[in-house]
Amino acid sequence: MTKYLKSFYWIILAVCPGWGCAQVAVSQYQTVEQFIEDPCFSSAGIGISVFDLSADSFIIDFGGTSALPPASTLKVLSSAAALKILGHDYRFRTEIGYSGEIKEGTLEGDLIIIGKGDPTLGSLQFTGKTDSTFLQHVKSILDRSGIRKVNGRIVGDASFYPASVIPRTWPYQDMGNYYGSFCAGLNYHDNLYFLSFQQPSKPGTPVTNFTISPEVPRLTIESLVRAGTAGSGDQAYIMGAPFQINRFVIGTIPAGSRYFTIKGSVPDPALFCANAVKSYLQSTEIFVTGESVSTYIPLHMDLKIMDTLWSPSLNEVIKITNQKSVNLFAEALGQYLSSVISLEDIGKDWLVSYWSEQGIDMSGAHFSDFSGLAPDNAISPQTMVKVLERMFDGPASQWDDFLASLAVAGVSGTMKSLLSQSRARGRIFAKSGLISGVRNYCGYIAGDDDQWYAFSVFTYNATCGGQQVRKKLEHLLETLYLSLIKDPSE
Repeated sequence: MTKYLKSFYWIILAVCPGWGCAQVAVSQYQTVEQFIEDPCFSSAGIGISVFDLSADSFIIDFGGTSALPPASTLKVLSSAAALKILGHDYRFRTEIGYSGEIKEGTLEGDLIIIGKGDPTLGSLQFTGKTDSTFLQHVKSILDRSGIRKVNGRIVGDASFYPASVIPRTWPYQDMGNYYGSFCAGLNYHDNLYFLSFQQPSKPGTPVTNFTISPEVPRLTIESLVRAGTAGSGDQAYIMGAPFQINRFVIGTIPAGSRYFTIKGSVPDPALFCANAVKSYLQSTEIFVTGESVSTYIPLHMDLKIMDTLWSPSLNEVIKITNQKSVNLFAEALGQYLSSVISLEDIGKDWLVSYWSEQGIDMSGAHFSDFSGLAPDNAISPQTMVKVLERMFDGPASQWDDFLASLAVAGVSGTMKSLLSQSRARGRIFAKSGLISGVRNYCGYIAGDDDQWYAFSVFTYNATCGGQQVRKKLEHLLETLYLSLIKDPSE
């Protein structure tokens, strides 16, 4: 037993007096000991913190003060801050306006979609809504104004945020893929497109036939993809940065006889939106004479607003953010809060400042984004747990919204396939985090008699494969849950 494990052993016994409780403490100690002494983690960074929310004390804390990459568990801080500041019912807005004037059914000027940072415009993430919902709404606005022709351009105005909001430390190999879509002032269709490859039947064959949907203006794709073995899954990566229109795809897709689809990030979200509006209007016999264009600097012209479109409520947005781990939504929440709500403290470390002001010790914390994709992000498991405690202790309605946003083990979201056959199914509410070399979980464990525990488990640079790490973490979470209930043998 190392001196660190011995110290950890006495810590959990100190907070758990009495013979019965001591037996539980020993069980928890053995669970953690088995996990951290696994050869898989011999050179890994590990942090494990479990906090009894009723007793207001840590019952497990190993490496809890080590600042480690949070990956997507960072979304907990972004979404929690948004809920506390903006409230359950907050909605993003997008304005539809025009320059010039309307004469006898013709708009003599530009039709302008004015973004205000809404990440949900034309999103595919919400049940019952598609990109067509937004396009139909724009058409109905023009119909009400009697516009049958636009003698001008369709302008996507993304000047609400400068283009410089793109996180500077995002890996290049991520930015061309859908999860690397940056948040612009005007977003549309989750800032993604579908790239469908015709699968060759023979492994090793170059993959050259593909389609792009929906249309992405100016985008060119070069495929360097080859067919892998059947059933090998998606091993293809789209290489390209924001505003880079010439992109190439590397890696493999499984051999087969059908189409295999991956998703890419659009180079220019505002132009993507403007182009979709123009195409839709022309398909409904509203003629547009000018081009579709984008701007990331303010338009200095006299604009007239025809209507305002509203996003789903914030509680719906953070539920998608956390359960589906949507980077774009998390970036939108954080960017709005840092750039609009707190103009005196613009930047990604606004999140550190905010939680420090809430009384949370943010020692060692640093963030380069709001979603967790940046590999240089850092936070300690203890700090993460204290944020979770703060949400638990907040107003009941706020806590209900936040808890509902987390995935449930064996039931929903990114936790659906985890612990599905375990007694812990439906009893662990968590956010997962996964980037290269990192696999984390944080959230809440529901024990007996309305006992709640906040936990955070971080692993960094394990020597075994990702699926092995996942299985070991699944076993750890299950064993921790069983150690926290009265009769684990039932």
